[in-house]
Amino acid sequence: MLSKENIITQVRRSAQLLSSTYIVLFGLLFSITMISGYYNIPIASFTRDPTIVLGGPSYIGFISNIGILFWAFTAAICLFSSVIHKHSNNKITSQFLLYSGLLTLWLLLDDMFMLHESFLPNHLMIPEKLVYLGYVIMVLVYLVKFRTEILNYEYATLFIAFSFFALSVLADLLLEQQGYEFLLEDGLKLFGIVTWFIFFFRTCRVYLQQEE
Repeated sequence: MLSKENIITQVRRSAQLLSSTYIVLFGLLFSITMISGYYNIPIASFTRDPTIVLGGPSYIGFISNIGILFWAFTAAICLFSSVIHKHSNNKITSQFLLYSGLLTLWLLLDDMFMLHESFLPNHLMIPEKLVYLGYVIMVLVYLVKFRTEILNYEYATLFIAFSFFALSVLADLLLEQQGYEFLLEDGLKLFGIVTWFIFFFRTCRVYLQQEE
């Protein structure tokens, strides 16, 4: 059983991190309250599960949710590995893992909140094709900057992931969005996401083994 002193020590050690985290969470909830009141949007629309709010069955968005989980897995692995590898002599490796995690996190947010499909075109008036172009440029810069780290490992797997993503984007741009076209587009994207996860899972495992 933990002693009183140990508990107090643990709370003190975590106090700064917990306080900062709770302040951010409080700010998020406060912002939602303000937005809800200003735009007259029910609080439940922000806090409850979308299928409950919209009255849909639980399987709505099943494939999309699986993809978001794998985005989250990849982002967590990369960001955690970057912290572990931060104190190594090779700072480029730590940067590679950090940027990979941040890139994956952005793709997760895009997928979760439909940024390129809805928010950016409808609210910021940025055409979807221009958003795709921006993503291509961002990825190319990433690949050029970290080409050495990528080529040192199973880069063929990453190439396969990008191939699936490219085919999914082409299906979105060229095919009529109905019926099995959705299955093709979203299925290709899911293959890409899972392959992306496999590449970074195996890469981060190699980096962590080097730290042992």
